[in-house]
Amino acid sequence: MIDVYAAIGTFPDAAPLAKDLAAAVMAVEGVPNIPMFRKNTAAVVHDLPATALANVDGDSTYVRVHVLTNAGALDREKQIDAVRKLTELIAAAAGYPSLTERRAAGVHMCHDARMRVNSSGASCASRSRGSTRGYGR
Repeated sequence: MIDVYAAIGTFPDAAPLAKDLAAAVMAVEGVPNIPMFRKNTAAVVHDLPATALANVDGDSTYVRVHVLTNAGALDREKQIDAVRKLTELIAAAAGYPSLTERRAAGVHMCHDARMRVNSSGASCASRSRGSTRGYGR
């Protein structure tokens, strides 16, 4: 599950972006291109009021990306590759190339490979131990 949070208007057309992000994660994970994975790899683009995002100076031109995957699906090399590919897709969709210059990302992995999906999205099952790895370039 991929969640993207940005100010309203950042992405003129979010539907192709969501599809491209999901396809990119599938490609990086290296899973087979079969219906089971195509139907279970999804991206959601969340439009937020510009006042909901800010750095210390009040700049709201930020995009937050959260990738939730099962443990082991993305080793360190694949995490870095996923961040690079998702950042490129997001910057292109926003028409804002400088987004690629200030990236930081987190990948949350469910250690016991059990994920719970409900109306609010996907999360690790309650008995799993979550691990978040943050990094930037």
